[in-house]
Amino acid sequence: VKRNFRKPLIVAGPKTMLRLASATSLLSDMGPGTAFQPVLDDPTVSDAHMVQRVMLVSGKLYYDLAKIKSEHPLGEHVAIVRVEELSPFPRKELYRVISRYANATDFVWVQEEPRNAGAYSFAAPRINKLLPEHVELRYAGRPEHAATCSGIETQQAAEHAQLTSEAFDGLRGLVAHLVIDNIQHAHSEVSSSSASVSAKKPSTSTMIPASSQHRWSSQPMYAAQSSEQ
Repeated sequence: VKRNFRKPLIVAGPKTMLRLASATSLLSDMGPGTAFQPVLDDPTVSDAHMVQRVMLVSGKLYYDLAKIKSEHPLGEHVAIVRVEELSPFPRKELYRVISRYANATDFVWVQEEPRNAGAYSFAAPRINKLLPEHVELRYAGRPEHAATCSGIETQQAAEHAQLTSEAFDGLRGLVAHLVIDNIQHAHSEVSSSSASVSAKKPSTSTMIPASSQHRWSSQPMYAAQSSEQ
């Protein structure tokens, strides 16, 4: 809304990020030719095909999850995607990022706020429309609550530890499923080509679960459009 008078801009943010070394940006990120990025991909992912779980988060909780991921033995199988803009919802940008993870079978929204107070209820139906068929966004966080927080420091810390732990629960089972699929896929490739003398052994790059190869092949109509207005 354009007004004929000036109003001060007040930005309320958590103090923990003021001195957080990882919550910094280079000057080149804000130089000429740059623009605000509504969705930030996980910069620590080296091989997108290894990712089995995609976490979506908005806010400072990202840094807590990123720290746990860096210390987790199966952290390479997790991608943490930051949704920096909620309205208008960045459908195109989010689809472009999450569709990179062709083998991901688990998508989870993680938030600190209670389920009825954070962005989950707004973002979930929009994200579900971008996910592959038969995949639904899961929720990891505090349950519904009348208050925004408990107000008791020890209880708040315990709830925070629980929700961050819940975000990584079941990861070993997802990775085991990927290994089994890869072994079965490799075995079938070798068996089908064993009759041919010139058959070549399948490379690691082809060892992708057959059930996941075409999960992102048909791009939704709305994913190609601009952000929701």
